[in-house]
Amino acid sequence: MLSVLIIEDELPNAVRLKEMLTKIDDTIQITGQLQTIRASIQWLSENEHPDLICMDIRLTDGLSFEIFNQVQLQSQVIFITAYDEYALRAFEVNGIDYLLKPLEANKLENSIRKVKNMIGKADHSGMQEILQKIEVKAHVYRSRFLVAYRDMFVPVITTDIAYFTSENKKNYLTTHQGQHYMIEETLEELEQELNPQDFFRISRQYIVSVKSIHKIYQSFNGKLKIELIPANDTAILVSRDKSVSLKKWLNSSF
Repeated sequence: MLSVLIIEDELPNAVRLKEMLTKIDDTIQITGQLQTIRASIQWLSENEHPDLICMDIRLTDGLSFEIFNQVQLQSQVIFITAYDEYALRAFEVNGIDYLLKPLEANKLENSIRKVKNMIGKADHSGMQEILQKIEVKAHVYRSRFLVAYRDMFVPVITTDIAYFTSENKKNYLTTHQGQHYMIEETLEELEQELNPQDFFRISRQYIVSVKSIHKIYQSFNGKLKIELIPANDTAILVSRDKSVSLKKWLNSSF
């Protein structure tokens, strides 16, 4: 039986990962599900370490590598992330594999098989192979969209886009010039396609460009209120957890 701890700040991703793990091996025991660095450090300080930790890298309160600075882990680690730039650092700690989102079941299954073979060993001889795989799959971010407008199609360069919105199960992009177009992609798909240096998902309804954020106001319970350019008529509130990530993103030099 393999014991597994999940560290993932996006609840839908954590639920999906849990389902995938138990489908791969129904004897897997999920020992915990955590969302922050702080909670992870506390849990690992108070509980027996599992055989495996499935860990996102970018969490609400920072990079999960901070956990390794506070706790001497006795577990193997599979890093699961949307970003490939942390691969080398991941293997400096207990990383046995590095999987890119969106997570594929067959790749997770291969990683679990590797973990079972590696438990009790310190050999990371497969690291070079993994890094080569990551390099081949280096993320190429979306640079343009072809949108329908009346009886024609219009190309829109990504740098011209202010924000994306979802309204009544329909999705739109708005340019910095105020043009508004319907698009086929969902916000979930766009999160994977857009460069995270330039765009941030502030809520279920909005993905915004850094250039579109005009003003940020403190709201109640740690939330933020965002004013965008071009302006729209809807009050945009950012949850407390997302507010922390948003401020880190805006303050980041990448």
